Amino acid sequence: MMSCLRNLFLFCTLIVYSLCEIRVDLNGEWKLEDANETISTSVVVPGSVHTALISNGIIGDPYFRFNDLEYRWIVYTNWTFSRIFSIPSNITSVSTVQLVCDGLDTVSTVFINGHRVGNSVNMFLRYIYNIGKFVNPGENTIRIEFESPVSYAAKQAAAHSQYNVPPACNPPEYQGFCHPNYIRKEQCSFSWDWGPAFAPVGIWRNISVELFQAAAIRDVTAIPILSNSKDINWSLNVTTYLETGSVSKAEGEIVISLPQLGVVNTTSVTLKSGSISTHNAHFDVPMAETWWPIGYGRQPLYVVSVMFSSASGEVSVKNVTIGFRTVQLIQDALPGKGNTFYFKINYQYIFLKGANWIPVDAFQERVTKDRLKNLFQSAIDANMNTLRVWGGGIYEKDEFYKLADESGILIWQDIMFACAMYPTGEDFLLTVDSEVEYQVRRLSKHPSVIAWGANNENEGALRENWYGTSSNFSLYKADYIKLYISTIRQRYLEQHTNVPIVSSSPSNGVETEKEGWVANNPKDPLYGDVHYYNYVDDCWNVSIYDTPRFASEYGYQSLPSFSAIKSVSNPEDWSYNSTFSLHRQHHPKGNSQMLSMIKKHFTIPETNDSVADYKNMIYLTQISQAMCIKIETEHYRRHQSDVDKNNNGMTRGALYWQLNDIWQAPTWASTEYEGKWKMLHYFAKDFFAPLLASGYIVDGHLYVYAISDLTDPLINATLVVKIWSWDSFTPLLVQNYKFNLKSQSSIMVLTVTSSEILSKAGCKSRNSCFFTFGVGRMASNKIETNPLYISSFFDAKGLVQDPYLQITKVVQEGNIFTIGIKSSAIAPFVWLDVGDIKGRFSRNGFLQLEPTVTVTFYAWEVVSLQTLEDSLTIQSLTSRKPTKVQPYNYMFMYFFYFFNLVTNVLFFT
Repeated sequence: MMSCLRNLFLFCTLIVYSLCEIRVDLNGEWKLEDANETISTSVVVPGSVHTALISNGIIGDPYFRFNDLEYRWIVYTNWTFSRIFSIPSNITSVSTVQLVCDGLDTVSTVFINGHRVGNSVNMFLRYIYNIGKFVNPGENTIRIEFESPVSYAAKQAAAHSQYNVPPACNPPEYQGFCHPNYIRKEQCSFSWDWGPAFAPVGIWRNISVELFQAAAIRDVTAIPILSNSKDINWSLNVTTYLETGSVSKAEGEIVISLPQLGVVNTTSVTLKSGSISTHNAHFDVPMAETWWPIGYGRQPLYVVSVMFSSASGEVSVKNVTIGFRTVQLIQDALPGKGNTFYFKINYQYIFLKGANWIPVDAFQERVTKDRLKNLFQSAIDANMNTLRVWGGGIYEKDEFYKLADESGILIWQDIMFACAMYPTGEDFLLTVDSEVEYQVRRLSKHPSVIAWGANNENEGALRENWYGTSSNFSLYKADYIKLYISTIRQRYLEQHTNVPIVSSSPSNGVETEKEGWVANNPKDPLYGDVHYYNYVDDCWNVSIYDTPRFASEYGYQSLPSFSAIKSVSNPEDWSYNSTFSLHRQHHPKGNSQMLSMIKKHFTIPETNDSVADYKNMIYLTQISQAMCIKIETEHYRRHQSDVDKNNNGMTRGALYWQLNDIWQAPTWASTEYEGKWKMLHYFAKDFFAPLLASGYIVDGHLYVYAISDLTDPLINATLVVKIWSWDSFTPLLVQNYKFNLKSQSSIMVLTVTSSEILSKAGCKSRNSCFFTFGVGRMASNKIETNPLYISSFFDAKGLVQDPYLQITKVVQEGNIFTIGIKSSAIAPFVWLDVGDIKGRFSRNGFLQLEPTVTVTFYAWEVVSLQTLEDSLTIQSLTSRKPTKVQPYNYMFMYFFYFFNLVTNVLFFT
């Protein structure tokens, strides 16, 4: 019976809504013209000038070779979007007609039937213009004139003559535009050290005309609160924001319902004319289930439907989807010095593990739901539970947060300020204030959003004098506090979201507040969160890493796959230091830093084939990146439950930089522009595993930890330590250590002198051996092995043999391919590649410890067996070159087995 009532309510709501709501959708085809009237073509809205010019054949792929420079003329031009639209004939029966622009990018003037109705200066705002006196029943025209954002930013900077607001420009390697801090636009669209400068303009989100008589619901926030009622877990605080028309007053009812739970709350209201009215309701929600992050429970979501029905019979409805959960950021004082910094969801401690998120494309209209779903699934498949939406990009589209809600991925959401000082004039602060209000209301309903940051790295930039601000520090500090504390933080707190906000990332959290909002050392590992980058010291040496409370950024670069580079380049570009390669590398000294890190542990092979050399460099950069971030991440995870003598430790989060790519270039990403996994992402799947054994050697001692994200304790579990020699598939030594481990914690299970245990194994030399670690549970016989390489691979040259890898079979079942691999020796960093076929492997970049293994490829598109076999290659660190599918040479394998057996018998005898 209850189910029938819920369905009836939803059915009736939809009928009333469709009968009473008058909305004219302006999405679709518009006309695009440049200011010089040399180009006149069509543009699809939502959309930008660049993608319109692409689709009409006026320009080619902006990502191809040097086109980001060739097409600079586009952003220095002013552009006009226009179209004809129709207004219903019953316009005289409504009091208010409004143009609602969910996203204008960025500086524009809007005209209706030739009349100027408003302007925009902020990409991140929804603009609403009253146009009732300018429109007529029937046909009308709309024209939106966009000013060059680059020219606008330069003019704003020139007008700010009192003092400089640095940096004027990014480093020349960024190849970008200047003064992005003077315009409220996606900061990285002016360029970044991993992305191009296009600074697109256009109507980037929905646009419509809305007509009403009494009132229209603009926004709804629904904040879950633990209930005080007996036997009821949850209550709900719902705030409805209504825009009233020009009638003298609007009387009616607001009905709030949760149809899935049979909850209905009704209130009579009287609204003032011509204003934004706020209605608050608080009520218990029996039977609501709790929403949990992925790995900790289910993600039940509920529709909250809010309907305003006026006395005259007009209806406005808005539905939002919510989840019931609580969030706490725990910053308790620790004995000695420092505070904790970690999150609890529903009073349950969660170690946040994941990556930072940047814009998926330079042109947002190309970001489809399928692309977002693929990236979210890649995060899930890599055992991540958190993404940080970085402050130099955009507030993502609604589909992004819906996917996070549905999957249980937690979101740390930055306000869009990054790596700069900013002006604090009255007009600038007013638009920022409106931006925060709008975006926080828009996103507060999402249970996935569990933290906000007021900016990215700007506290550190000010304190550490990145931009020469020390000469007038008190002035810039006053501006900093005015913008981030008095404006952003204050407006945020007024929204009552029950979600914590930090004043910057990194910052010292509550300690930063005590120090007047600009700490003496904003990246003190004893407080808050830190960002850590070090391209000089050896990343394999764990001693270089602090042990902070929370690591919210850290990373290393690598090249994308050859198939990714090939899609945007020509053969003359395929070398490490070609003009194209250096053009694509926006990070100062990036190529030399990658090369330096590789040389610390690997030999760079040289052949007579320049393309083969380039492919080898791609492979080595990806190995180096994966190893660096594996070692650093495991360091953070190991120390979530302990502190050292200096009170460092209790690290409760690890978010590496970065998950995704905006184009095909050397970057810090673990997935490429088209979604392909780099080696790092395969490693992330292992180093973020819910149960992990991890070890390291410092000062001649081996330390091995067990790490668990599981909500149940481990009782009588086993740490399995193996020592291997590169010349045998049989370990030299296997030792088991029993231990117990509390839920969601880490513990050091073993400490021993490394020389002692290597000697016990009969290891001929340090260079010839390595470790693997695993955790065994009584409930499971499966033990994942985590390797620890104890010497550089150039030191093991001659000891790590060519394994003569061969793909012996490929079996297809739908879009799933089973691949058999045989090896004549232990093979490090076994790498499978299928060119530009979209999909991922069950594992890749792995250490092959057996003569035969099976790997699965999951295709993301329909592909034939023959096509996959033709594209499939395999290599390892010591392979002579990548090999394709071929019949296996059994005679060679039998000879190798015999030779290996004789050698071992003679040696040990």
